[in-house]
Amino acid sequence: MLNSVSKLTFALLLVAAPTSLGAQSTEPTLPPVAETQAKDDAQTPAKPLHGQITTQSKNTVLASNLIGAAVKSPDETAIGEINDVIVTVDGAVEGVVIGVGGFLGLGEKDVAVELGAIALETTEGGRATFILNATKEDLEAAPPFKTAEQQLAEKRLDELSKQQEQNTLTQGFTPPASSSTQDQ
Repeated sequence: MLNSVSKLTFALLLVAAPTSLGAQSTEPTLPPVAETQAKDDAQTPAKPLHGQITTQSKNTVLASNLIGAAVKSPDETAIGEINDVIVTVDGAVEGVVIGVGGFLGLGEKDVAVELGAIALETTEGGRATFILNATKEDLEAAPPFKTAEQQLAEKRLDELSKQQEQNTLTQGFTPPASSSTQDQ
């Protein structure tokens, strides 16, 4: 009899257990103040920052679409591609750096042109293409563009060369002893 009572108790516990377990919530309960704050945050729209741009306008192009963009001559002949964008300290785009010549980046030369010398065309997908009134040969014959970093490196190299030359001149030169003095 005790065995059947234990079985009955066990059976009742099994039947009641899912009901009481199902009533438990797995979501944390927020205190009433925090719950009210969460509702207020969900209803309050985000405020843009002063000067923030939230959408791209139709007459703009992202810099990420400019880098690598094709540069073509007016007859649609490929000239090169945009390797960099030159931006002034006040944020204006001064020009673009075009990589020309070479093969797979080897032997390529950078030539920069002012933004007004190049026309921007965009496709439906937003991909940029530039038209430059020049040929590939014109760009290959043009002087290369030097970054501020390259200019500084050249200046330091010139200074080191001059310093080394100066040191050689001031140290003096003593000729080797002649063989006639050694014979005596």
